[in-house]
Amino acid sequence: MVKTEKISEQDLKELTKFSPDDGLVVSLYLDVDGAKYPRILECEKILHALIDQAKQDWVEGDQLADKDQRKGVARDLGLIRDFINGQWQRNGTKGLAIFSCLDEGFWQIYELPVSVPSALIVGREPYAKTLTAVLNKYARLCVVSVDRKKSRLFTVYLGTIEEEQGVFVDEWVPDQVKAGDWAALRQSRIARHIDDHVMHHLKDIAAVTYDTFLENDCEHLVFSGHVETLPKFKQVLHPHLRERVVGEFFLDPDAPPQDFLEHTLRIEEQVREEFEGALVRHLEDESAPGGLGVRGLSETLAALVRGQVDTLLIAEGYTDSGFVCYTDHYQATEAGDCPVCGRSLSEAADVIEDMVQLAINQNVQVEYIAADNPFSERDRVGALLRYAQPRAAAG
Repeated sequence: MVKTEKISEQDLKELTKFSPDDGLVVSLYLDVDGAKYPRILECEKILHALIDQAKQDWVEGDQLADKDQRKGVARDLGLIRDFINGQWQRNGTKGLAIFSCLDEGFWQIYELPVSVPSALIVGREPYAKTLTAVLNKYARLCVVSVDRKKSRLFTVYLGTIEEEQGVFVDEWVPDQVKAGDWAALRQSRIARHIDDHVMHHLKDIAAVTYDTFLENDCEHLVFSGHVETLPKFKQVLHPHLRERVVGEFFLDPDAPPQDFLEHTLRIEEQVREEFEGALVRHLEDESAPGGLGVRGLSETLAALVRGQVDTLLIAEGYTDSGFVCYTDHYQATEAGDCPVCGRSLSEAADVIEDMVQLAINQNVQVEYIAADNPFSERDRVGALLRYAQPRAAAG
C-alpha cells in the first residue's frame, strides 16, 4: 500500500497498532529529496549502506538467536532493496517511509513531500517516531484569497499547496462607480447597488470556504486579500472559521500558488512557535505540587503507563534507553520484571519510540518541541495529565 501527502493521524494510529506475534518489523526512512540528491543513485547508495549494516547486525551478527527471525529480516531487507531499485519512481517525493514484516503480510509505504533523516531500524513494532514528528510539525491550513470580484482557495499541508477551486470570478459584481459620473443621489444609489453585489459575492465565497475547510480537515484559516475587502469578508464568515484565523497577507488572487505557499509557511512557522511556547509554559505551571503536569523521563513514563497522560511533550531528536514488556506494553527506566505477566523486561535502545507507540494507542496527543526551546535542554520529555495521582517513578 502506498500513501502520499494525505497521510493522516488515523493512518499513523493504524500503523502503530501492528505488532507481530513472532517476527520483527523493518522500518526504513530514506531522504530522497531531489534538491539534495539530484541523481537517484545517490539515494540508492545510502539505502545499500543502511541495508548492508542491518544485514551485518541482524542477519549475520549475533543480535538474533532465532534463525526464523534472521531469515525474516533478510527477506524484508531484500524486498525493500528490490522495490526501490526496481519499480519505485521518485516523481517529486522527498521522503520515503517503508515498514515491512513479510512473515505476517505487513507492507506499508508512505511517500512524503518533505524530507526525513535516513535510517533503518529493526524492532518488534514499526518505528513510528520519525513519522509522528513529521505530522506534528505541519498543520493542515485552508488559504482563501478574496477581493471584490475574484477568489481562490488552497489547502497547505506538509509544505505543499493544492488549489481547491480555481480562480472564481463573480461577473455580476459591477465595477466601482467613478466620482463625478452621476449626480450625487444617483451615484449613491449605484454605490449601494455595487456594495450589495459585493456582499453577495463574499457570502458565496464564505460558504465555499466553510465547506472546503471541513472537507479537508483543516486546523487553521489564512486570509489573503485587500485591506478594504477582508473586514467585510470576516463579517460574513462562519463563527467556527473566525475562531481559526491565524494570519493574513495581501496577494493578488492571480498570483502564482508558490507565492501563496511561501507566505503561508511563514505564518505556520510563527503559529507553531507560539503554540509550543504556550504549551511549555502550561506544563511548567501544572508541574507544581498537586498540578496536572510531570517532567522528566521517569515521572512521565510512569504517568503514561498508568494511562494518565493527555498530552505528551518530547524534545525533537531526543532518545533514551529503557526497559519494555512488549506483550503488556509496560515500560520502565530500570531493569526488572513486568508487573502484569512477571517476565523480565526487554532492554529498549530508544524507549522514547516505545512511549510514542503507547501514547498514540492511548489517544494521547504527541507534541514535539523545537530544539531551541529551553524545554529541549532542561526536561526533554514531560506530560500534561488527565487526572492527578501520587507520583511514583516506573521501574
